Amino acid sequence: MEKYPIIELVVKIASRCNLNCKYCYEYNMGDETWKSASKFMTNAVAEQLGKRIQEHITEFQLKEYNLGLHGGEPLLMSPSKLDELVCSLKSTIDPTVELFFSLQTNAILMSKEHIDIFKKHNIRISISLDGLKETHDKNRIDLKGDPSWERVIKGIQLLKQEAPELFIGILSVIDIESDPIETFDFLAQFEVDIDFLLPLKTFDNPPYYPNQESVAYGKWYFRIYKEWIEGRNQHIDVRFIKNIITQLIGGSAIYEVMTSSPIGLLTISTDGNIEGVDCLKSIGEEIQVTDMNIFKNSFTEALGHDIVKLRQSGITDLHDKCKSCLLYTSPSPRDRQKSRMPSSA
Repeated sequence: MEKYPIIELVVKIASRCNLNCKYCYEYNMGDETWKSASKFMTNAVAEQLGKRIQEHITEFQLKEYNLGLHGGEPLLMSPSKLDELVCSLKSTIDPTVELFFSLQTNAILMSKEHIDIFKKHNIRISISLDGLKETHDKNRIDLKGDPSWERVIKGIQLLKQEAPELFIGILSVIDIESDPIETFDFLAQFEVDIDFLLPLKTFDNPPYYPNQESVAYGKWYFRIYKEWIEGRNQHIDVRFIKNIITQLIGGSAIYEVMTSSPIGLLTISTDGNIEGVDCLKSIGEEIQVTDMNIFKNSFTEALGHDIVKLRQSGITDLHDKCKSCLLYTSPSPRDRQKSRMPSSA
């Protein structure tokens, strides 16, 4: 099977969090690998990560690279340590390569000192906010069980005041009992892209469906879609919906769940462990583990691991039951033409 480069990393710079969100796959869905992970990534790990990135850039002649700084909560790391970490990572990468840094935070620990580091390294910020106070505080509570909404809003306001150009997005996990239009209108006021995320559930552990209605989440999305295409908050990118439209007109996907194209993303833990996409933790204990580490293994070696190969094989490794589905047996010609993977049908 042809190998495709890793062009994006989720870099876990902190393994702990100051929130205890009820739906969190990192801490509350069965996987406990975080307990044995270092609390923070060290400069030595960051420097070695830079070497592996440069190695991969050279091998595949990449001109740019995407690095998403995640946790846990990344702002548990002090501003000075964050600065040192990013400098260590960048120190071993060719300065002609364009690096795109982003950071996902709950914004509770947002400070002017952190924002100064964001400005220095041009780190773009996305914030987790589930909507209005009642909706947000239903699930996003701190370690004492206290609500977090007011502190998150305070952090957002500080970022918008100090560096509005770096505030690029909101991640919002859908509460199916919330009003989608009220939620959309509230989040749209922040003037950034919005990702409405489906709860990470499985067939064995399905999400909550009001009145057992299997299409409830689709209807929730559709209410936003209908209003959005008619002009409501049309200046805002609703990325999940936009991605569907983009593919329908022949474009390519940015969501792995919507495409059979090869993945280009890995997760790096605080200790430098190379892991599959971190949301795999919602399936069970250690599903994401590869037993590979950046001090021993290259990203190209990781491409040969089963958990990565499975995500690069496209439609060829689907279960036979899936291949009998109409969506598989009658794909659009455009999708066949656009797919970078050979068809087995």
